Amino acid sequence: MATAMWVRLGSNGTEVGMANIANASISGAFLETSIQLPVNANITLEPVSTAGVDLEDLKIAARVARTDSRGLGIEWRAMITPEVLALLTAAPR
Repeated sequence: MATAMWVRLGSNGTEVGMANIANASISGAFLETSIQLPVNANITLEPVSTAGVDLEDLKIAARVARTDSRGLGIEWRAMITPEVLALLTAAPR
């Protein structure tokens, strides 16, 4: 699903920067970012709250599955619920 939501990226307990979720599915997402991480890196996404949607304390574990010049293809560590997917894709376009 196409989306446009900013997230904070963490790796090894440290915030490494910001990324934009370009699209998301029940199994993963593509993050537009200039951050370069190796394939199989463990990361945590913390969505930045959007108007009317409380995302505080939502942290999603993932791993980098692929990289390209536009960003990172990631896979969730555990399948996300349809409710979380709806939150990630609810951001204004």
